[in-house]
Amino acid sequence: MAANDQVSRIVDHFENRILSGDLAPGAALPPERALCDSFKVGRSTVREALGRLGSLGLVRTVHGSGTRVEAPSGRPIAEGYQRLMRRAETDLPKLAQVRLVLETAIAGLAALHRTDGQLSRMEATQAALSDSAGGLESHVRADLEFHALLAEASGNPFFGIVLAPIQELLIQSRRKTLGRHGAALAFDHHASILAAVRDGDEASAVEEMRRHLQTNVRHLTDDAINTGARAEDV
Repeated sequence: MAANDQVSRIVDHFENRILSGDLAPGAALPPERALCDSFKVGRSTVREALGRLGSLGLVRTVHGSGTRVEAPSGRPIAEGYQRLMRRAETDLPKLAQVRLVLETAIAGLAALHRTDGQLSRMEATQAALSDSAGGLESHVRADLEFHALLAEASGNPFFGIVLAPIQELLIQSRRKTLGRHGAALAFDHHASILAAVRDGDEASAVEEMRRHLQTNVRHLTDDAINTGARAEDV
């Protein structure tokens, strides 16, 4: 059997056991020597298989502690998604339009499913966003956290997986828009969204998020036009 086939055989074996729940998060995989004996392969094959399982987010190897099963996470999907988008020419206004579709749905669901704990954490991001002493980076983090908490409050974990890489790509644009227009505008928009979510008003949450993100699309579009005009003048 070819080396790649042997690696795939080991990866498939443990992936199936982990995803089926046969191996729970925290469970230890056998030592490398035992895996070599069990699968009748060399140590390099075992290490490649463990590396591949690690890249899938299924296991984590710690020197001196062996390899253990990781809790399920959307991190590998989000990282792969982000890499794909970074390879292409990213049109930020168009990416913001994708947010417009996603996050209006998220806001409506958050109004229906949010918990008191999630509301408290959203209110904390508002406190950070209104703190003029916090500076731009603090405001950017608070903005990101607010939107991430809404995705969590929607009750649908797939929203967070899809939204996370888009949010990361828009960090630079957030620095531009918050730096140019100030955090007060974002604070006011977030306050309106938060009020609707707090009241359980799905329709208002959707409408307030739409207003917020339409403003964001307009700012990014204006910035792209101005950047292009400056480039032509050079």
